[in-house]
Amino acid sequence: MLSSPPWRAVGTLAGVVGPAVVALLVWVVAAPRSELLSVGGGRGLRLPESGADGGSQLLMLIVLLGAAVVCAVLSLWHRHPGLRRPGGVPVLVLLPGLTCSVTAAAASPVAALLAPTAENAPYGTVVAQPPTAGALFFDRMIYGTTGPSWDWFPPGAGWLAFGAMIAAFTVAALAHVSHSSELRDGVEDVDGLDRVRPESVSLDGVPPESVSPNRPD
Repeated sequence: MLSSPPWRAVGTLAGVVGPAVVALLVWVVAAPRSELLSVGGGRGLRLPESGADGGSQLLMLIVLLGAAVVCAVLSLWHRHPGLRRPGGVPVLVLLPGLTCSVTAAAASPVAALLAPTAENAPYGTVVAQPPTAGALFFDRMIYGTTGPSWDWFPPGAGWLAFGAMIAAFTVAALAHVSHSSELRDGVEDVDGLDRVRPESVSLDGVPPESVSPNRPD
């Protein structure tokens, strides 16, 4: 029953989206936050060197989503052996990258929903703000320094490029260490055993194509 298409699709969805959801929740809970000194009326003053706004929040999200992309590639690699062929590499690279981009776009709204700032904090109370994640590579402010703004790139393009890059490195590493018969030439899997095709076997060290049919024994 578990091998039926609906269960297989649900397992694949959980293997790709699940790590990204876990990474997002960990980021919301564990990411450093900037702090405000409440002056009442839902307003506050930013405290100098309080929390870690921007750079470290972004860096933590990069690490978590990078690990989520690796987990997604491992899941696809294990559950769908057909994707190990060259034609399946774009799926192995782009699907985790797209998941990474969508998760990064939802990170700030989800953090504001799950860890909102106290609106009615009394005067003089230190209030922590929810973590925020900006665009990657193409944002106006990266790690607290002013950088170029390339507005012709669509939102999330940097996160898509980052996720696809990590996925490509993971696929390359898996292909390098894999013992799957689908990644080798001249080998076919028979009853779970790797066997060499007869036409690829040489006789007395001579390639098959050079063996004469009239050769004496």
